[in-house]
Amino acid sequence: MSRAPHIAALLVLAAAARAEAEPLRLRADAFASSASPVGLVDVTAGGEINDWLRADAVVWLGAGAAIDDPDADVLVIAAHARSPKGHGEATLGRFVLNVGALRPLHLDGLDARVHLPYRLTAEAFAGAPVVQGLDSRSWDWLAGGRIGRRLGDWGSAGVAFLEERDHGELSTQELGLDAGGAIDRKSDASARLAIDLISSAVALAEVSAVRRMGDVRVELYATHRSPSHLIPATSLFSVLGDSPAQHGGGRARWRIAPRLDLDLDAGLRRAGGETGIDITGKATLRLDDKGRGMLSIELRREDAPVCGQTVTTGAIARSGSDGSGICGGGWTGARGAARVPIDAHFTASTELELVRPDDQTRGNWWPWAIAALGWRAGNWDAALATEASASPEYSHRVDVIARLGRRWELP
Repeated sequence: MSRAPHIAALLVLAAAARAEAEPLRLRADAFASSASPVGLVDVTAGGEINDWLRADAVVWLGAGAAIDDPDADVLVIAAHARSPKGHGEATLGRFVLNVGALRPLHLDGLDARVHLPYRLTAEAFAGAPVVQGLDSRSWDWLAGGRIGRRLGDWGSAGVAFLEERDHGELSTQELGLDAGGAIDRKSDASARLAIDLISSAVALAEVSAVRRMGDVRVELYATHRSPSHLIPATSLFSVLGDSPAQHGGGRARWRIAPRLDLDLDAGLRRAGGETGIDITGKATLRLDDKGRGMLSIELRREDAPVCGQTVTTGAIARSGSDGSGICGGGWTGARGAARVPIDAHFTASTELELVRPDDQTRGNWWPWAIAALGWRAGNWDAALATEASASPEYSHRVDVIARLGRRWELP
């Protein structure tokens, strides 16, 4: 069994920002290109502004259909340090990195960022790409960085570069450009562009414009994404709904009541030479003013073909950039999620998805579910999540994620 699911799980966990166990939405500044729902749980430690050092560890275990490969993998083991006055920060160990418009990276190495005069920010990283299990590495390394500048109080722009070597041979060379800012007090816009310098092709291009009108937020967007920039899938919806394609449309959120939001996302997706609609409707009810408790229901219909992905749940794996995996018709799905605080220390959550594919030769229904329990006390936090699913590849599969973290604070 491939260990690619482990990396998919890690990328989501590393992007989280709060310590409660809950269905996760990817952090906008880390994975801004992802509009897909994401089904793993948020089990990463947060921290107040005076946190100066944090240590994280995430371990993945497999069982069920994966019983032939029941070993554990260390996905994240890293220390994060930040200067007390916020002039710089650094991460050392095994972690996931997303810089500007560059592709997400899973590496053993170092990332450092420093704030310079004239509103400049410099970031540099270097290390070795994480390999599967205990496979050996020979002259595999990557390095790069980003220079950015804040533009007054309304925006920022930056340029980033990445080079990666495989057995000493050049395998990746990418240039990324990103910019964003406010147009006025109610509107803003952003854009990202990544160019593969080896093939001279566009790996990622996206533009977005947002307008806020009272309780309504409207966004228009357009994206082009190559396989190298796919966001790793972590639920059935995300593996089916995110593919190398051109995608354009609009999103709207309406706060119909103080604790009730309605979301609509409608657009067109072009993949595999075919074009189809992509429509999602969602309702979210917060159970308290702070949003610690939540109930949501979501319906989705997609007609565009699904290509270049592997329908394998259990922190679902992407297929490679060779385009292997399924390539079929549309699908209809429903999702339900709940997050319930048990007390001041424990939070329970669950998320369920059920998909009916138009092409039923691979099964009439595809189910997916996850349940999690998170705990936090003082500077310690921990979480345990169990995921179960059935798919064309596995009649059943069960996976487990465990996490333990601690923060150190200055007196």
